[in-house]
Amino acid sequence: MTSDLDATTDDLYTTIQELLLQAQGSAGDDLPAGGFGQRIASVPDTAIASATGLELPVVREYLDNADGAKLVVDRDGETRSVKGLL
Repeated sequence: MTSDLDATTDDLYTTIQELLLQAQGSAGDDLPAGGFGQRIASVPDTAIASATGLELPVVREYLDNADGAKLVVDRDGETRSVKGLL
């Protein structure tokens, strides 16, 4: 049985994947526009919070916990940006 927390974190990860693909100019499983590795894009925590409807502190806590395990996260003060998936 999946807990609500597991379902929420799975949904959050899926949304981050989709936003990252969009930021790279990709519409799905295809390569980003300009070829693989040609475009480096990141997704800010504010965009993730907006897309998911979650509060910004919740998104930042998830990103902190997922950094190095599921995601590559860049920090600039309080701001977080997802730079890649692991």
